[in-house]
Amino acid sequence: MLPVSEKIYLQLMPPSEDAPVSDQQRIRLALQELGYENITFPLPVLGKLYPLCRKADGITVTLVYRETDWVITDIQAGDRRQQHYALAVDYGSTTVVMRLVDMNSGAVVAEEKTVNGQAVYGSDILTRITYSLEGEKQVQDLQRATVETFQDLLAKLSEDTGIDAARCPVMAVAGNTTMIHFLLKLNAWTVFASPFAPVCSDPGFVWGRELGLDFQGLVYLFPAASNYIGGDIISGLTVLAIHKKAETSLFFDIGTNGELVIGNRDWMLAGAGAAGPALEGYISRFGMRAQKGAIDSVTIRNDALSFTTIGKEPPVGICGSGIIDLIAQMRLNGWIDAAGQLNPDTSDRIVFLEDEQEFAAVYADATESATGSPLYFSQTDIHQYLDTKAAAYTMVDCLLETAGVHAEELAQVYLSGAFPAHSDLESAITVGIFPDLPRERYHCIANTSLEGAQLLLLDRTKLSEARELAEQLYCVQFASIPDFLIRMQAAKFIPHTDKERYPTVQKRLQTKENYR
Repeated sequence: MLPVSEKIYLQLMPPSEDAPVSDQQRIRLALQELGYENITFPLPVLGKLYPLCRKADGITVTLVYRETDWVITDIQAGDRRQQHYALAVDYGSTTVVMRLVDMNSGAVVAEEKTVNGQAVYGSDILTRITYSLEGEKQVQDLQRATVETFQDLLAKLSEDTGIDAARCPVMAVAGNTTMIHFLLKLNAWTVFASPFAPVCSDPGFVWGRELGLDFQGLVYLFPAASNYIGGDIISGLTVLAIHKKAETSLFFDIGTNGELVIGNRDWMLAGAGAAGPALEGYISRFGMRAQKGAIDSVTIRNDALSFTTIGKEPPVGICGSGIIDLIAQMRLNGWIDAAGQLNPDTSDRIVFLEDEQEFAAVYADATESATGSPLYFSQTDIHQYLDTKAAAYTMVDCLLETAGVHAEELAQVYLSGAFPAHSDLESAITVGIFPDLPRERYHCIANTSLEGAQLLLLDRTKLSEARELAEQLYCVQFASIPDFLIRMQAAKFIPHTDKERYPTVQKRLQTKENYR
């Protein structure tokens, strides 16, 4: 391993009248003998040198590599090399995940996640940006919410492990371009407004205290390739390494937004658009996040519907994985047609809602639900979901065409995010979100952003690799594609108006074979 931070134990010769060499210089010379050059001593570290450097039991120097120098973040008495930890963070707009990593073994010590505190200022990014435009106080509010979220996770990790997470020398943070602007108190409107040029795309290392964190180490922020292809995607690419392979692969990260990258060692294209919220369950009167009481899978056999819930508790709603199963199963069993239209003649679970004046599919009746009221997915919900799935499919379709690649030519497809990690791949293909490819080509990874942040901690060569990726990635603007909306209309059908694109789904529909 070539970790981004190192702990070095030194036993220094004490100064004398014959050699009145400063504590700083004696440390520098000792580190140079071990091969460390360009050593930087921040002022807080200089304040610790005396009397620690005069003690007989030696000192442990903690260094962080910044490509151009090694900066000392801490000096401790005695040999403290065994207590060496760092932090990896996935800084999402909805959820923030922090992982404590043992830098000696590379093992994950603990992991915690929480809702991003910015949510109180808007559930979506654009609402938060609009809020930030109201004035300096609002900019401060969003940054403070981020800091409090990070502090909460630091405290939880410390409580879980007995390790003071705030004393880690380095924290690697992967987040989208807007989130990084919020953290740095930069004008995030630049990300969304023409000419879509962010204030900053590669902030690099900043001190935790500069951000208002009770964190004495350095915070590394992954670079962004563009306004919509942020550091979270660059982080994921360092793990997947599709830029090092001869074969062409696709990477699709589905969260609040959808970001895609296609390419190989010779070229890389990327694009992004709104695709995630509905896929993760944030539509429908009873749509919810994946938590206890959420229906997470649905099966229909012989016209009988059954489901499972997270925590095996009575259902209170349905999350993204449950919704996609429900739609796929209803299509395979004829409850809905290719346009998503409900057929009330196929099941007594399809009822007419008098107040809404539309049909709906009841997936949990009053006797089954935790609320004592039926839970249903309405005709409007279905159409809204198909709009979202059509956007996701069309982004893939347009990126493939721009690259001059047919879906069948993709050697690997990497899916990242809560939705693909917890959803049934067959359901996603049946509905028409992803291409109908051999299933072994698909790989679902829960959080490539977090994995990339951890990888960088343990391999400092990823610092230059991340920067090069961000600089070389060519970004496609889907809004500039003339027929994007026309393509979306074709993709609103289940699985698509072009049936030849989904041979395995058509086979099931023709034979009425349920894949479950």
